[in-house]
Formats: sequence, structure tokens, C-alpha cells
Amino acid sequence: MDSLKSLIDSKNYDLVIKLTETSTTSNDLFYRISAFICLGKYEEALFVIQDHQHTLESNLAALINVHINLLCALSRFDQAYSALDYYSNLPYQSQVVEEILRKMPEVISKEEQKNAGVKYYDTDQLLELLDSNKDEEVLLALDIIKNRDILEFLPKLKMMLLNYSREVTKSYILMMLVRKEVDRDLVMIKEAKEIHCNPKKLKPPFTGDTFDAVVRKFDREFKDASLSQIATQLFSQYCIYIYPKDLKPNPELYALVFFLLANEYAQSGKQEIDLPSVCQRHNLDVNEVEELKKEIEKALSDF
Repeated sequence: MDSLKSLIDSKNYDLVIKLTETSTTSNDLFYRISAFICLGKYEEALFVIQDHQHTLESNLAALINVHINLLCALSRFDQAYSALDYYSNLPYQSQVVEEILRKMPEVISKEEQKNAGVKYYDTDQLLELLDSNKDEEVLLALDIIKNRDILEFLPKLKMMLLNYSREVTKSYILMMLVRKEVDRDLVMIKEAKEIHCNPKKLKPPFTGDTFDAVVRKFDREFKDASLSQIATQLFSQYCIYIYPKDLKPNPELYALVFFLLANEYAQSGKQEIDLPSVCQRHNLDVNEVEELKKEIEKALSDF
């Protein structure tokens, strides 16, 4: 499927996974693996390799690289060495494969050393970090917890969804629970409003027709590539902040507002903009644009 690359590029990972559910070709399966990796679902990516090992070996260089790095990301270094032994004993395929095999022991060793150098936190220590009044310590704990048994920390995380001081941190917690497919009915307080949700049933952030359409507008309609990059970064932060709330179905409105914000954030080349005439050209209401801009600026101030 030639469209799989464009879907990956546009971060439409869930659709890639859906489209490749029954795929048996090496090319499609590598895109499926990439989609799982981009969503942080390393175990699912490994299952694809385990289920289609021989098919994927048609591109052995890519397979060795992704398989070993996945195992290292999960701190399964013994399995990484075992997999490397398996690949090393396969018949010669190419000089490229031989070079990768030659470099991989060093890759595993460095990741192993890096992992050993990271302080280990037990459950009590992580719960203590989650109670910290320093947001960086809370974020450190969340980063560690995402690779642990999430249910062990769920009571504390549920309380944080209700009363943690920063809205964006609540979003990070919910996104982690969605990634872990936690099947529980939860309540979240977001901007003083109750949100009832089940993470397993929520769609991940950075998905949906409006999100895709806005990002495409950044790429196609912004003449300045640096403005497009700034707008994309700000837009992603806003999507995190409002999660799990949906975007308004108005890509034109978001594209203009984030163009205005990116223009203000730009260090150089700032443009003078006649907002009323720009709004008229895009058939948008000036008051609606200014109102959404204020809303987004408030959201971005939480980062």
C-alpha cells in the first residue's frame, strides 16, 4: 500500500494499524511495526516480528535494526544478544547486513550501560515522586511508570486526574493510560469540568480529520518553512493540553490562528498582518479568530 508512508508521515498511526491487520507483505508489516513504535506500543511491534519473522527477513538489514533496538528499548538485553546470535548465523545476504551485525554488539552494550546508570526507583519511591511539588519530579516518575505495571499506580493516577495543579500533566497521565489501553471508567477534572472516560475507548491524540487537515495546511499553505514548524509544534502542544477534548471541525480557523501565533513566536521575518482582510479572504469571523487565539495562548502558557 503506497499510501501507508503518507499515513505514517501524517502521524495517522491507528489507521496504518487498521489497514495492515491482515497484511502479509514485508513492506506493509514494516509500516505496521513503525506505527506501533510511534504509539509507544513496543510489545505489539515485537508481536508483529514474532508472528512474521521469516517474511520480514526479506529486508534483513531493516529487521535486525528494528528488532534489536526494540529489545533494548524494553531493557531485554539478554534477548537482544540472543536475537543477534540468530541473525549472525543466517546465510550471508549482503555487505550492508554484515556491517549492521558487526555494529550491533556495541549498540546493545551501550544501551545496557545506559540502563545500568539510571537510578532504579521502587514503587514507594515513585509514589513519593508523584506527590512532589516539583513538576519535573512528577514527570520523571510518569516517564518511569509508563514501562511498569500501570495498574499498580492507578489509584494515585486517578487522584491526580482529579486534583493535579497543571492541566497539561493531567493530559500526559491520560495519554499514558490510553497508550496502556487501561480498561477502567475514570473521572478527570479538566478546566473545572468533569470528564468521564475510559482510556481503552479513547482515540489517541494527534489523530482525526481536523488534526490531519490542519497539519496539511501548515505544510502546503505556509510559505515560510520555519513558520510551519513553529505552528506544528504549538498545535501539538495545544492538542495535548485539551486532550481528550476534540478539536472544532474547522481546519481553516485553526490554520489561521496558529499562523498568527507562529508569526509572533518567530525570531525573525515577522510579518505585518491585516487581520480583518485575512479573515475576509478565508471567510472567517474576526471575533471568533481572536477568541480562539486567546484560548490557545492560555493553554500554551501551561507548558
